[in-house]
Amino acid sequence: MRRVYALATIVTITLGCSGDPDDSASTSGKPSGDQQANISEDVQFGQGQPVYLQKPLNYWVAQAKSADRQEDVERVVEALTLALGSEDLSVVVAAGDAMAVLGPTAKSAAPMLVGKLNHVQPWVRCSAMDALAAMGADAVPALVDTLKNGPGNAPIRAAIVMENIGPAAKDAIPTLEQVMQDNPNWHDRITAVLGRIDPTRADTTSEDPAPREVDTVVVPPAPTLERAADGDWAEFHGPMRDSLSAETGLLKQWPEGGPELLWQLTGLGRGFSTVSIADGKIFTMGDRPDGDDESQFVIAYDLATRDELWATRVGAPHNDGPRCTPTVDGSLLYVLGTDGNLVCLAAATGEVRWQKSLPDDFGGRVMKAVWKFCESPLVDGDRLICTPGGEEATIVALEKTTGELLWTFALPDIGRGGSDGAGYSSIVAAEIGGVRQYVQLLGRGLVGVEAETGKLLWSYNRIANTTANITMPVVRGNLVFATTSYTTGSALVRINQEGDGFTAEEIYFLGPREFENHHGGVVLVGNHVYGGHAMNRGAPTCIDLGSGEIVWQEDALARGSAAVTYADGHLIFRYDRGLVALVEATPEAFRVKGTFEAFPGEGPAWAHPVVHDRKLYLRHGDVLECYDLAESE
Repeated sequence: MRRVYALATIVTITLGCSGDPDDSASTSGKPSGDQQANISEDVQFGQGQPVYLQKPLNYWVAQAKSADRQEDVERVVEALTLALGSEDLSVVVAAGDAMAVLGPTAKSAAPMLVGKLNHVQPWVRCSAMDALAAMGADAVPALVDTLKNGPGNAPIRAAIVMENIGPAAKDAIPTLEQVMQDNPNWHDRITAVLGRIDPTRADTTSEDPAPREVDTVVVPPAPTLERAADGDWAEFHGPMRDSLSAETGLLKQWPEGGPELLWQLTGLGRGFSTVSIADGKIFTMGDRPDGDDESQFVIAYDLATRDELWATRVGAPHNDGPRCTPTVDGSLLYVLGTDGNLVCLAAATGEVRWQKSLPDDFGGRVMKAVWKFCESPLVDGDRLICTPGGEEATIVALEKTTGELLWTFALPDIGRGGSDGAGYSSIVAAEIGGVRQYVQLLGRGLVGVEAETGKLLWSYNRIANTTANITMPVVRGNLVFATTSYTTGSALVRINQEGDGFTAEEIYFLGPREFENHHGGVVLVGNHVYGGHAMNRGAPTCIDLGSGEIVWQEDALARGSAAVTYADGHLIFRYDRGLVALVEATPEAFRVKGTFEAFPGEGPAWAHPVVHDRKLYLRHGDVLECYDLAESE
């Protein structure tokens, strides 16, 4: 077993790379006047590749990463610093990532990088934070200035970078102590930062618990993978909402350059929604032009021709688009817009059949309002289930054809962890102890709700963080595995039936340095959980479900988080910078069976991969690509 902490410990506290309600106030981190003059003289654009100091950006990135660099390092840093001033966020991120490789030699770029710490896009913030942390002590003066004078949440992010720098940031201790005194709400976070910089003052009670013996629980056998009756992938994470594809006959090794690209479709709009595929159609969501303005749409395409069939407006746009993946149920389609607009449409025409507003109709709210509603609705029999997050209607069941309210579930006090409101997870339906129930990760933690009545059956609070609970829980028999980021971790709970009631028994808890999944999801294959470890990281990890043993954990294959899907004995890891990797799904060893770079779209590539009819579908912003995964006959 190999554990990796070097990458995993970068950006690991609440508010690290994520947004907050005031994140709309961002700073651009523009170059100085002299630098701006250089840009006007030296930046050109040709065939989409920006040029700095007479050479394209990819040249300077390659120079930064090269062990046999031909350019003087100061000139490399100068070119990359100019790139940080681009309006193209992909360019900014590429430059920041390259500076993270250069480390202390890129120290002259620290002022530009701290200017990105309050950027509205988490992708940009994370890249800047990584680069500053890699600079070490040389970044501390700029970080101290930001700690004292930075806008929005830039100060706390500067503190988090100092935490990752560790003892080399000791010169910042007086400023950190003053900031903690002036901002009581930051006391716990700054205390944690100071503990990493000066280990003698660490709060040992907040460290990961010492290793302890865990009795391996008996894991129920895995059900046989079966395709949906129609062979479709009609909702988020597939037919069973577990990211497990029953496809067979797929490539066991990808050729150099990856599988064959069959086609590319543009025009989806801005967003992180992935695709659902049913009845010969592709469905997704995106923020697109709407007259002189922009709106959020659900869109349908013909699978064979890629012609757009219809697009229906569902609400106002969001700053980086929708997250919900449409749920297809026969002739009906269900979506949830970021403003909480729950809409039922005719799958064939896009005609609206009924709609609800989660905030207006149910008092709905999300634990951190900046990201708004992200859930993909669940259809279970005649019920449509979703999570408004309201005080009186935390989860609701609606009659799926009419929208009539069937029941509401109001969350009682289940513990101090987390925050009130809906999380960013989607509901899983399960049979536990012979009772149909809905398992959901809320702002306050895990709950199991009786399907027929909406009655609370059990709850588990410890897994909740106060920022964003995202990853869908995994259920096998009476075992539920859950994981959240923001220095929280992962847990396995066993749901025990006691008379007419249920209780959630913690079997083990893995601390954030062992395994925390941010938002790429995990899959349970056999008796092992696979997924990417660490906040905005995708360090491939294999965990024995029954014992919590980290069987293997490796360096992330690329920067950024990784979404994971299983198909035909392999895992597909899709990193947010564009790398896609095929990894054998086995506890024996970590084996990469091929990688390739997908076509880059705008922003991070957070949409989860989909496998359907021996094809791989990857969305990145406005672009959808389809690759051939079929083995040769």
